[in-house]
Amino acid sequence: MGESALLAFETGQIGSVKLRNRIIKAATFEGVMPYGAVTTELIDFHVSVARGGAAMTTVAYGAISKGGRVSP
Repeated sequence: MGESALLAFETGQIGSVKLRNRIIKAATFEGVMPYGAVTTELIDFHVSVARGGAAMTTVAYGAISKGGRVSP
């Protein structure tokens, strides 16, 4: 592995948030959020990604209240 690729495994920082490495899972559609509501399945998926080595994961879309949903 080249030296530049090894940078991904060094610690990183975004503002005041310190990361154990620079691997960040981009937001994707997992298909487990009916009406934008967070589910146990979604949480389990992101926990699995983090346990696999990603320092941070991001969610594509989620509503924290009923008013933020895109459909009923």
